[in-house]
Amino acid sequence: MKIRIMGTRAETDDAVKVLRLAFDVLEVSDFRPNRGDSRLGRVYVEANPPADPLPGT
Repeated sequence: MKIRIMGTRAETDDAVKVLRLAFDVLEVSDFRPNRGDSRLGRVYVEANPPADPLPGT
């Protein structure tokens, strides 16, 4: 899976931390600022879904 996360640097850092709890994260790009005068940017994540998506069921 390829996932794009957009937000501030802090928001994208937090989102990657959450993704690591739910997915097998293989790679995370550097923060890439958006064009122009924006505080926002993006991070690209490559991840695999968990082997057992619903443990205990």
